[in-house]
Amino acid sequence: MTETLFNELPRIFSYAADAADVIRVVVVDSREAMREGLRQMLNGDESIKVIGDARNGKEALSQIHKLYPDIIILDVDMKGGDGIKMIADIKKSLHNLGIIVLNDDQNYLVPAIESGASAFLTRNIGRIELTSAIRIVYLWRSILFQGDDHFTLVKL
Repeated sequence: MTETLFNELPRIFSYAADAADVIRVVVVDSREAMREGLRQMLNGDESIKVIGDARNGKEALSQIHKLYPDIIILDVDMKGGDGIKMIADIKKSLHNLGIIVLNDDQNYLVPAIESGASAFLTRNIGRIELTSAIRIVYLWRSILFQGDDHFTLVKL
């Protein structure tokens, strides 16, 4: 089989989550433009709703404990805090929360996954790939890595 998971994602998730099963997302990034861009990117998908955003770890923890999202999308290299430590802190209190790290620095990959992140994706990810990654993490509680032209899925 030569097709990668990346090529299969649109077909795999063409069924989408049931309309009653909306995936609630909080976006955490120190850059307003990135937070707004992710919100706009996810806005067109009826099964995913961005319910909040945060600029730093302190705001993120407040949003997470107030809104109880299913997934957070997190830049671990944000100003005002250690994103890797924040992943571990979040996982201590909210075990079922899916954490998708969005960062281009591969040096964060292993520490992020060891701390409890569910996925590690680059910032140049497209809309279909991001929404599919959100669904994978939400439905399958799997670990997902993005390579140059493919995804690797590790089922937990």
